[in-house]
Amino acid sequence: MVEVKRICAAEKSFIGIHLHLPGYPSYMIVTAKTILAQNMFQIQYFEKDADIAVIITEYHYGFDALLNARVIAMNEAAKAHGVTLMMNGKEALLLCESER
Repeated sequence: MVEVKRICAAEKSFIGIHLHLPGYPSYMIVTAKTILAQNMFQIQYFEKDADIAVIITEYHYGFDALLNARVIAMNEAAKAHGVTLMMNGKEALLLCESER
């Protein structure tokens, strides 16, 4: 089953996707510019378009946990927005969504 939910962070709304996989529930937050996902995915899985910022965080259960989890990997597009290791998912997402 797939659940799509509105996720709010810093007065912005994002699309949250929860894949109900047996034993491995998966959470992602996506926009037209950014994908924030857990470390059960590899960056290469999402990198079809070099302009999309892809951010991978530690695995934790739930959307709030995804936003608070530590960033452990990102692609070049995310780095160009200023995303670094050790920031949390919410900080990274908001950086990639901000106008440069």
